[in-house]
Amino acid sequence: MSIWRCPGQDRRYWKPEDIFEAPCPHCGGLIEFWKDDVSLRCPHCRQMVTNPKFDPGCAAWCPYASKCIGETALIYQSQPQVLRDRLEVEVRKRLGKKHKDLLKISLKAAQFAEKIAREEGADPLAVIAACLLYQIDASGQREAGELADKKGTTQAAEIMEGLGIEPEIKKRIIDIIEHYFSGNLAGTEEKILAKAIDLAKEALGASTEETFPKKLDA
Repeated sequence: MSIWRCPGQDRRYWKPEDIFEAPCPHCGGLIEFWKDDVSLRCPHCRQMVTNPKFDPGCAAWCPYASKCIGETALIYQSQPQVLRDRLEVEVRKRLGKKHKDLLKISLKAAQFAEKIAREEGADPLAVIAACLLYQIDASGQREAGELADKKGTTQAAEIMEGLGIEPEIKKRIIDIIEHYFSGNLAGTEEKILAKAIDLAKEALGASTEETFPKKLDA
């Protein structure tokens, strides 16, 4: 049986700088780190030292994160700001100046979704992503003189694929968006998305009849 290894840390593709030395913060002795080391015991003073260059960014998405970095993954995944920051950049690029109203609604909805998800005891990551991405395809359809429909998730999927989001998580987010557009609000995440969007529209005083897809009753 092979030893489990993070699929994103194949050492065949490492660069020389991925193995480096750093001084121990306790005694000053040098410790050799490999880039996938989370922490090591200093060979000089025997204190545990965290890898100063370790980047747990993948923990926001990777389903194997708990195997790779243990409880650190759970702590990291509980911070929806990680998700929002990665997606906001792409959403701003796509919507930008041409669709400021769509952008404002998406960003405000993401804020409400985080709050509601925590109150309901739900995972905020997927609903925040759905809020940020649900208008991406609507912008293109608006330019074509159409309203967004349940098929409007192509660009959203492309963004997530470009960010390296795991297929199963990408599918989960796409399902939430498509269920919202189809009026299938039976799931907790779909209900949170719908409520967050409604609150965002209300907070911004948005007139949504032409700009946004009509939400059907469940």
